[in-house]
Amino acid sequence: MSRLWLLVVLLLACKADPDDPIGPDADGADTKPDGNVHRDGGPSDGGDVPIDALLDVCEEATLHSDLAWIQAHVFTPSCATATCHSGTSADVGLRLDAGQAHGNLVDRGASTQPGWVRVLPGSTTTSYLVVALGRTPGPPPRDGFMPLGADPLCVEKLEAIERWIVDGARP
Repeated sequence: MSRLWLLVVLLLACKADPDDPIGPDADGADTKPDGNVHRDGGPSDGGDVPIDALLDVCEEATLHSDLAWIQAHVFTPSCATATCHSGTSADVGLRLDAGQAHGNLVDRGASTQPGWVRVLPGSTTTSYLVVALGRTPGPPPRDGFMPLGADPLCVEKLEAIERWIVDGARP
């Protein structure tokens, strides 16, 4: 059995390209450490393509735990609408507009749930945002789980928010 493994290792070593640390995937594209996909192709080849451009937004969420991505792909399109969490008349005083979300979420008391913090860095179980999204037990929001009146967020987006919180909820 050990000779078989040695043969496999040798075959892989002979085939490996030392300049290609990751190698080609099933469709002949190489995903490089720079996050771009490099395709072998002729004149019609578009060259390097950012890997995010090849993924839908939920697949892309698996690569993120940063507020900038969450703002652009969750808070702004799903929460900071004209009738919910934007502007001076934001519901429950929670503005999730770009540039406002971090200061209004992190280490701030939940206005409708005494004893809860909207986002407590490092803790998804005591962050009311995670309760309001229906991901952890706690008192449900008065009008229903978020985003209210919109399609539910995909699991991957919810997990990106949770990773952001666990990683310290940095701006």
